[in-house]
Amino acid sequence: MTLVLFARVGWMRWYKGPRPDDEKPVGGGKYNKTSVGVEAFNFLPLNGEMLGFLQPMLPPGATRKMHPSHVALERIQAGFTGDALKNVLTVFVATDPEMGKQRIVGWYPSSTVYRHEQKSTLKERMSFPYFVKAAAKDATLIPAAAQRRNFIVPTGEGAFGRANVCYALDIKGKPKEKAGWIKDAVEYINSYALENAVQEPASETDAEIAGTISSTLEQGAGFQSNPRIRKAIENYSMQWARRDLDNLRYFPKDTHKNKPYDFVCKINGAEVFVEVKGMQDSGRAISLTPREVEHAQAHINSALFIVHSVIVKGKRKPVVSGGQAVFRYPWDISTGVLKPRGYVLTLGT
Repeated sequence: MTLVLFARVGWMRWYKGPRPDDEKPVGGGKYNKTSVGVEAFNFLPLNGEMLGFLQPMLPPGATRKMHPSHVALERIQAGFTGDALKNVLTVFVATDPEMGKQRIVGWYPSSTVYRHEQKSTLKERMSFPYFVKAAAKDATLIPAAAQRRNFIVPTGEGAFGRANVCYALDIKGKPKEKAGWIKDAVEYINSYALENAVQEPASETDAEIAGTISSTLEQGAGFQSNPRIRKAIENYSMQWARRDLDNLRYFPKDTHKNKPYDFVCKINGAEVFVEVKGMQDSGRAISLTPREVEHAQAHINSALFIVHSVIVKGKRKPVVSGGQAVFRYPWDISTGVLKPRGYVLTLGT
């Protein structure tokens, strides 16, 4: 059984300390309203390590010095009595200030969680304390761009309540009831194969660039585009693709949240990876992220489902209709012409 701990933090793009495009966490607690939240450095690698902060429930002010807040390690591993628990999957969750709902933003897959707050003298992180430590090479931060952070963490009974720490076990050390979302979250994390802004910082903007290219192509064809319209077209196209693939009895499984393709199907007994693209123009040119290109080049069992010439009405609450579908199977990406729209330069020594 995976040992897991969920921690609600404020929303940031990088979690590498204050910077012009990412000044401080948004949300996450009263402290963050006037000060830099301690979680601001949760994905800043220092000496090969990540030091993560989370805020366990605070006791009443009068008793706080005698009984400081702590992580209930026995609610991560039943019966545990020590002060440091190893091999814990620590998952950070934050509420998207634009789109709403709390979402998984990143994780440490094999971390050490401390019962009590640990002091730090590292000036690079303003000597902020921490509760979790992990190897930097193992950490994953999901890019904030283009709504990549799309695993929704529910609220309510059995889910993430008002406290900023959520355990898989109840106060008696038993698995929580009505908490199937925890298993789903662990499966999502274990199979995640999209961009990681810790290991590849440039990938933070990959999906955003692809969206911008798509928007530029459509604007060049006389169409208006914005993030809300692109999202509406994406949802419309995914629903169309699923319906057609179901009708063909290809048994589509939605994988778009954590894989560089949108569906995996069974066609004539073989596994086939289906990429879905939706657009307002004729569909002669599509935008792809580097991960999508790499996957299509490495897998001959790929397919492409395009929904083009759709009609969009409204900007704030766009409604999509019409369009035509094209299903290319097999899809050999090498038969098309890839044109780079930007470069990443890795500097030599």
